Amino acid sequence: MIDDTDLDDAIDPEDEDAEDHELPVDDEASYICGSCGEEIVVTVDPSAGAAQEYVEDCPVCCRPHVIHVQVAPDGEVDLRAELE
Repeated sequence: MIDDTDLDDAIDPEDEDAEDHELPVDDEASYICGSCGEEIVVTVDPSAGAAQEYVEDCPVCCRPHVIHVQVAPDGEVDLRAELE
């Protein structure tokens, strides 16, 4: 995780050519499959919004899960999954 001092060094408020800067977002999160017990790693797409919900099959046992993703303003990702 980046602390505020790292962000201060990385973003120059006087830089007129700078694009909109965003806080770093964890790009992966994981859950434990409710059917087979395997840990499943998923990629998080922050451009899909701060609150996301979708259905994804477990790549091991193929059971569908409803995936709930919350991306906090600081970039921290909270993911939970439940069997469909």
